[in-house]
Amino acid sequence: MSIDRTTERRRELSDEERAAKVQQLMDSEPLPTIQESINAFRRDLPGLLKAHRGKWVAYHGDERLGFGSTQTELCRQGFRRGLSQNDFIVGFIEPGAFDPDEEFEVTSWDV
Repeated sequence: MSIDRTTERRRELSDEERAAKVQQLMDSEPLPTIQESINAFRRDLPGLLKAHRGKWVAYHGDERLGFGSTQTELCRQGFRRGLSQNDFIVGFIEPGAFDPDEEFEVTSWDV
């Protein structure tokens, strides 16, 4: 039986190594496309709140990919377009979303 090396490596990471990797991600600058996507979301937020509050929205750079009722729906839409998780963001439309001081969740694909 063959073992996928990526899966094998993930099992080998200690809690300390995972914590260090998460801290490294939190301390690093966002990728340029991700930063551009965040900037577009922030720019559009006032209008989004008026028309789409409580929904999810996806951005690839300055391009709005679409709206959805779930984060998963929009992630799948981005992947169907051939984008990777480093190419787009999915944000929930609510006051203060993507505020620079906002705490964020690191997803499993980041670690």
